[in-house]
Formats: sequence, C-alpha cells, structure tokens
Amino acid sequence: MATWWIDYSAAKLSGATIAGAAVGPGSERASGAIRYLDAPGNLVTKHTDRTEYRSLLDAGLGLAMYFEVGKNDPMGGFARGQEYGRRALAGADYLGFPGVVFFCADRWFRTPGFPVITPAVWGAYLDGAVSILGRDRTGAYGFSDAIDAAAGHVDYFVQCGARSALRGFAHGWQDNNVQPTVGGITVDRVLIQRPIPFAPVGGAAVPRNDEEWTMQLPSGDHRSLSFDIPQGTNQIRVNCPIDFLTVHGIWQAGDGLPPGNEFDYRWSYEADFRIDRLRPWKIAVAGGATQGSIIYTYSPANPERMGSISFR
Repeated sequence: MATWWIDYSAAKLSGATIAGAAVGPGSERASGAIRYLDAPGNLVTKHTDRTEYRSLLDAGLGLAMYFEVGKNDPMGGFARGQEYGRRALAGADYLGFPGVVFFCADRWFRTPGFPVITPAVWGAYLDGAVSILGRDRTGAYGFSDAIDAAAGHVDYFVQCGARSALRGFAHGWQDNNVQPTVGGITVDRVLIQRPIPFAPVGGAAVPRNDEEWTMQLPSGDHRSLSFDIPQGTNQIRVNCPIDFLTVHGIWQAGDGLPPGNEFDYRWSYEADFRIDRLRPWKIAVAGGATQGSIIYTYSPANPERMGSISFR
C-alpha cells in the first residue's frame, strides 16, 4: 500500500484529524505531515506551533518541515541560505523538532515576471542552509529543475509537478492535481517513495505516552534548546548513552513560579556537569514551571545524536 502524507498552510490541524483522513487514491490514510516552520517571532497562520506539533507527535505521524518565505527565496544565494537556515534552526529548536527541513524553490527556475533562478544560485542557497543545519537535516523542495540542481547539495528531496517527471531519488512527490479536504481545509497530498527520517542519522523522537515523553538533543557546541514542560511532569532527566555531553546551564520558567524565581540555573558556565551512560542527571520540576531551556556541548561531537531529555 502506498504511503501518503499531507502538507498544508491554511490552518492548524490536530494529529487525530490527520491520522483519520483518507487522502490516497485508494483511500489510504495520511501517515505523516510536512508543516511550515520559522523562528518563534515570525510565526503566522501557515506555521506550526508547539501545540499542533505535540498533537502530531501524539498521533504517531511522520513529520518533516518546509521553510519558505516567498517565491524568490533562493535569489539571495549562500548568505540568504544562512539567514533562513538560522531562522529554521530557531524554529526547530523552539518546537524540539530533530528532523529534516526542506528549503523551497516554489516555482520553475524560469517563470515569467520573476528573476531567473540559476542552478548555481540555488545550490549556493542550499549550501548556506546546510552550513547552519547540517546536511543530515537539510532538504530541497521544487519542480524537476530544482530537484536536479539540488542533487549533490542536499540528500532529501520533495518534488512537485508532473508525476511523469518524478525523479527516482526523490523522497516525496507533491500531487498538484488532486487536493483532498482535511479538517475543513484544502491540503496537498505527498506520495512518499523513500522514507524521510524524523530523527536524522540516529535515534528518534519518541511521542509522549502516559509515563514519559522524550526529546532528542541535537549535536552541537554550547547548543541552546528550549522546550515545553508537559503538564503533570514531576522530573526532567538528561541522558547520553554514547560518549558524553556537558550541561552548562538549565532553567525553568512559568507564570506560576514564585516572584523572582522565574529562572532556576542549576549550574553556571564555571561549574559544568558531565553526563554519560553511567551518570545521567535529573532535576525536580519546579511548581508552576511550564517552559525550560538547556545549554550543552557534546564531547566529542556526536554524529549519533543520542542524547535526550525525558519528562516524567
């Protein structure tokens, strides 16, 4: 049976709504979604947010993201790719999303009324994004001209346009002819012909269940990652089964915390704490805390990205 995902921008949908929607030509139900993200300060209707993202996770859906500002995104080349890569990374960190972000050429390279996108400019744009997110988290979206020109710059591809032109190396094909209605809005359906990893290279984000929810810690040096603290959580636990990571600081915040106590730093930069397979770390959740942030460094840089935060 074919695997179909959806993408959409007109509204936010619950995971249960998507999982229950028959979108394929054989009434196949949607098993994943590609949503839009951006830095937290830029979110509008088309972008996902933490509430929707958690709902999609809880429904067990496969997930990927688009980053798109407009039809001329690639025209800024490498510098624009870095700029938009930073915005995409901020959005991914805000959500706790560890997967692939597809950068878009949302038109043919030669489109009347628009400047010509050359393969060199498009490649430089993607290279700029890769320099921020890493190649294992960066993908390309576009028509066959963009997909062909993206090969060698990124490793993940979603192609739109005629199915007869679909490249065998593309991971997904966006059907531009049939647009199902899901949750009262028109959506695109995406045929998945190669798996899109939710957590690139190694590990996976584990949806929350009745006991625990786990969020992956991407590799990085003095990496900062913000997160929501699920309601009813009593404990935050940091794990690193491969190599080790150093926690530089962690804080909790929330409207219900006592005045003057909004930020609870467990360590300063002068008193770091090492976490490895034999020495996980845990801290009690402060009463009223709803958000947190952690600053950490992997040593050595860990390509497996196996560190995680769990909430219990």
